Amino acid sequence: MIGRAQCSGVALQVNGKASDAHVQSEASTFRSMVSLSPGPNIVVATCTGSNGSIHASAPVQWNERLRPGPHAAISVTTRGTIVVLNGSHSRPGPPDHAPIVQYAWHRFERAPAALTLASGRPLTGSVAGPRLELRAPARDGEYDVSLTVRDVDGRRSTSSTVFAVRGGMPVAVDPVHSRPPWLGSAVIYAPVPQLWGNGGPRSVERHLPYLHRLGVNVLWLWPPAERRALGEDYRITDYFSLDPSWGPPQAFRAMVARAHALGMHVLIDFVPNHTSTQDPYYLDQKRYGTASHYYDFYDRNAHGQITQYSQIFGTTGLPNLNYGDPEVRRMIVQASLHWIRDYGIDGFRVDAAWGVQRRRPTFWAHWRTVLKQADPDTLLLAEASATTAAIFHGFDLAYDWTNHPGQWAWTSVFDFPKESGALLTPAITNAPQGYAPDARIMRFLNNNDTNPRFVDQYGQALTRVAATLQFTLPGVPEVFAGDEIGASYDPYSNLTPISWRDRSHLLPLYRRLIWLKRHLPTLRSQRVDVLKVNADSAFAYLRPAFDGGPPVLVILNFGRQDPHVVITRTAAVSSAVGAGTMRDLLTNRSIHLSLSGGSMSEAMPAHSMLVLVPGTA
Repeated sequence: MIGRAQCSGVALQVNGKASDAHVQSEASTFRSMVSLSPGPNIVVATCTGSNGSIHASAPVQWNERLRPGPHAAISVTTRGTIVVLNGSHSRPGPPDHAPIVQYAWHRFERAPAALTLASGRPLTGSVAGPRLELRAPARDGEYDVSLTVRDVDGRRSTSSTVFAVRGGMPVAVDPVHSRPPWLGSAVIYAPVPQLWGNGGPRSVERHLPYLHRLGVNVLWLWPPAERRALGEDYRITDYFSLDPSWGPPQAFRAMVARAHALGMHVLIDFVPNHTSTQDPYYLDQKRYGTASHYYDFYDRNAHGQITQYSQIFGTTGLPNLNYGDPEVRRMIVQASLHWIRDYGIDGFRVDAAWGVQRRRPTFWAHWRTVLKQADPDTLLLAEASATTAAIFHGFDLAYDWTNHPGQWAWTSVFDFPKESGALLTPAITNAPQGYAPDARIMRFLNNNDTNPRFVDQYGQALTRVAATLQFTLPGVPEVFAGDEIGASYDPYSNLTPISWRDRSHLLPLYRRLIWLKRHLPTLRSQRVDVLKVNADSAFAYLRPAFDGGPPVLVILNFGRQDPHVVITRTAAVSSAVGAGTMRDLLTNRSIHLSLSGGSMSEAMPAHSMLVLVPGTA
């Protein structure tokens, strides 16, 4: 910090206590490097006047949220059948750069097989030292190993890495450019604690057995877990602390641990695009203007006015962060690491990721690099359109949106059931542009921003067909709280407990669709061949055989009539259907398609669906 004084003997106080920071004085100017602790830091400068009186400056406040400490880092190489993990790249952290004095290696319990040191001893507990050598496990798969470093002041940092075994030989994996291996069979579910009554994380934990039986394996915790303005969902006041609605911390951690024990991964809703106007940084710049240390934390237009997220959606009080400021970038990176390391979460659904992308296109790639080095299995889901190829520089997964934020790709498709099939092709394929080769799409019928609920708008019959579409297309399906029972509510109204009765008789279908997505290899691939049909209300596509799974033929009728759907046969379709006898995976019935020349046909009742594989029931 730099200041001016018209008296001698300048000294500093931090939070009312004398600071040992060295103060350099030259003429009427003084400067000093002051170490800040997490939380409010009120700094006052004092000096002695010519008559011996003590003069004090006006207090200056810094709201510090970053915790000092080391940074663990790992590199992976292979030497024949030996995997070499090197943690010597770990480095001390600012501001004091205290030296690292301890290294401890651990294996992840969810690894496919036990790990053995090069010496032949099993890797159990922890192993000390900056370097670890392992024998390649006999079982193929991906293996995670973590490193915890401790500095001389007792502060710790943990990072993880991954290596693969293929054909019995170890292979180094680039975690930054790879996705979690479980993503292909992921089914996301968004539990909303208020719908189960009060209790925050405890109410979710109580219902984890239900979600486990349902078959979902990824939880997106909604609303956001960061501290928010009272009664608000997306107005963040502190990225580093848990909102009381999700507390206390020990209950939140217990919920995450229980989810992990049931084989589930946990995402939190993260809101880095904007803060609340109650954020201490916003209040400080409002009070002190350009003299505030946090003036540059917020994005401003040419007139110096803070830009607002409201410019897109019409709300107020959501000031955009300035990603041109290096402190803002570091704050968001460190906050993300905090949730991974201190709460054990497995990834983020990032609200308004498209907003940061527009203002700072290079940030997400940097953010991804740091997070994937901390935990390669971290899942990064962008609330942004999967049609934006650049978003995948930072994210594993993006929304099934059009280029207009919040508008799904199949907007209005279901408003015209007689034409739904014809309207779906461009929505599914992003025609004519197509998707980037590395695009992965999250598909949904409902989320926190869709209202009314799909079943309320379109009815139970059409919901069944749309859910089948959602789960059998390439991508990751998302189920928002209560979709599986046709629940009716507004996410942004005063949420109260709902009846969990399956009023629309959807639960058996959702259980079956989730099971198929999780266990049928073909549905994990990114291939889909949209087929030509004769009825505008019908839609058909082939999922080619993948990873040992059979080809899957999906035929859907969104209309209220019973058309005789005729499908043009391609070479791949002919190979898949053979003589026309197939099994419906939804009902386990045998279906015999009528084959004629270059086409095949099947009578499709109103609002019906078939998910067919070769063979008989």
